[in-house]
Amino acid sequence: MPFRDIYRFFYSMKKYFFLLGVLFVSSCHKPNFSSIAPPWTPDYPVDRSESAIQKFEKSDAEKMPAPGGIVFAGSSTFTKWTNADKDLAPLPIINRGFGGSTLPEVIHYADQTILKYHPKTVVIYCENDMFGNKPKSPEQVRDAYVALTKIIRDKEPDAKIYGVSLKPSPSRWDKRRDVEKANKLIQDFIKSDRRHEYIDIWPVMIKNGRPDGTIFLKDSLHMNEEGYRRWVTVLKPILEKSE
Repeated sequence: MPFRDIYRFFYSMKKYFFLLGVLFVSSCHKPNFSSIAPPWTPDYPVDRSESAIQKFEKSDAEKMPAPGGIVFAGSSTFTKWTNADKDLAPLPIINRGFGGSTLPEVIHYADQTILKYHPKTVVIYCENDMFGNKPKSPEQVRDAYVALTKIIRDKEPDAKIYGVSLKPSPSRWDKRRDVEKANKLIQDFIKSDRRHEYIDIWPVMIKNGRPDGTIFLKDSLHMNEEGYRRWVTVLKPILEKSE
């Protein structure tokens, strides 16, 4: 075979393998939105936090946040972080955590608390799903998290999403195995999405193998100022990189 023909053959094969590589990498980063657990139906009205949503809408009517900000979506750990915008300044934080919400509630209000702001970044933290009268399994928590991120991906495909690990709390330490399993399942899902990252908050909240009681309020569930200060040391450097 003439050298010219050999060169052409290997050149064409080089392009073939390059295209195969591109397709392989693309498939590795395609989010897996399929469920892994039986469906779960809430035993509470998902619009029970309507008053909190109305307060957000009133605030938006007075001054609508600029598009392209960083939306905090989730439950009371964000709700009680009333100084998040100051603690994380100059990052454009839009804190829309509400009450003791669960993932079905965050999904129900996704249009009003996430998508209306056309965020560049969404940070998700929601920890109550396994602790109600009708608790979810870790697998069902994972599925609810996946359902929320699919809604965000469908409407804001270029948004960067961060999933914060469910935190270790003294009052819920007896269910830590379920919490750890849910975190692992969510982390595994996040790996399938190239614009999605997992933030592990446990290292700054654990002392001698248990939740550090000095960073919690008397309820042993919600954090005090020191707890949030530690969260800042983890979240701020990560969020600054995405800006």
